[in-house]
Amino acid sequence: MYTYLSNQTYAGGFDVGMVQAGFKLLHKTEQKGAFGTANCLANRHILGQDWTHQAGPASTWEVMSADVMVANPPCSGFSVMSAKHFRGAESPVLSCMWDYVEYVAKVQPQIAVFESVQQAFTHKDGLVTMRALRSRVEELTGKKWDLYHVRHNAYSVGGCAQRRRYFWLISQIPFGIEIPRPRYLPKFSEIIGDLAPLAVTWNPQAYRLPAHPWTRQLLNPEGTVDGHMNMRNPLTRRLGDIMSGVHWPPGKSMAEVVKMYYDKHGRLPDSWAETEDKIVKRDFVMGFTTPTRWRGDNPARVITGGSLQMVIHPWLDRMITHREAARILGFPDNWLIQPLRRVSGLHMMWGKGISTHCGRWIGEWMHSALDGVPGSYRGEPMGEREWDIDVTDAWRSAATAPQHTIDYVGVVQ
Repeated sequence: MYTYLSNQTYAGGFDVGMVQAGFKLLHKTEQKGAFGTANCLANRHILGQDWTHQAGPASTWEVMSADVMVANPPCSGFSVMSAKHFRGAESPVLSCMWDYVEYVAKVQPQIAVFESVQQAFTHKDGLVTMRALRSRVEELTGKKWDLYHVRHNAYSVGGCAQRRRYFWLISQIPFGIEIPRPRYLPKFSEIIGDLAPLAVTWNPQAYRLPAHPWTRQLLNPEGTVDGHMNMRNPLTRRLGDIMSGVHWPPGKSMAEVVKMYYDKHGRLPDSWAETEDKIVKRDFVMGFTTPTRWRGDNPARVITGGSLQMVIHPWLDRMITHREAARILGFPDNWLIQPLRRVSGLHMMWGKGISTHCGRWIGEWMHSALDGVPGSYRGEPMGEREWDIDVTDAWRSAATAPQHTIDYVGVVQ
């Protein structure tokens, strides 16, 4: 069994994918505060019982032998969601990427990979930075490393969300993939529909409805699921008051629906009293990023750190739950959430990791490379020992295919 080290993988999505791809986790390292480590510690029954962990400055991370290293350091330095002054090669948060490559140089695995947003490749400073990261590893190790820019999408590699991302991957051995061909393109309603009749509670409960065939891959063999609880705070309560007085159509933002409520009732709910005058004077302009009801007949979208107070269930008048967010990210239903209910910032952790399907997909191709049978497609050459692999829109090959009954849902390699 090949081994890997996990660095800055937060809530554990990358780790689940790697374990599913046949790797053994040896050691998990995080920055000071150990953000997300509690999620993994509560789920040793999935990730393995004998891995170790530590948190602190990068200089303290333990060096040990491993075949592969994986990470998903903060991507906000290139994310379009970040303020312009915060983006670019000089963004302080990119220090986490540099910490990672320094760690890679000490361990010297066969392959090292991290996930980021695609702007890490397409931003004017992004490609320069990605190449500089490879150069730093070469400088420290005295070895030549092949560099692969792997642009992907959860919807293309077996997942259920339109989530375009980028893998920076350097390798000492030949690496390649085969273009993925999804066998089914699930809709958001199919991912979470069987959870709809369940009680909203942290506690484990039995399934009440059959799951859609795509979702069966995520079901708990023991027949229960926990963590089906949403956020309860002033914002979600105010949104609930709006939904109690007007139908919130799919795809509509908070500003549009608040105006609908006001037009219908001539006022806003009492919970909005302190801000009503300001909202009306601004003609219901409430900012660019506001809560929205996702469409059930579309793919799921990106789960961010704020999704539990930003995403409204497709047909129920409430925000999505922790379990529903976990489903969108591909976590299996036996990934425990209830033990984490008192962990500070739990809702943020879902948005600070990667889709398990993406982790499994890249993990399977790293496994094949270690076996000496890499995929036949190395990508398009774009520099010295450098290739661009782009499977972002591979899902389109299935978009026009018949969507019939599914026996097994995955990706044909």
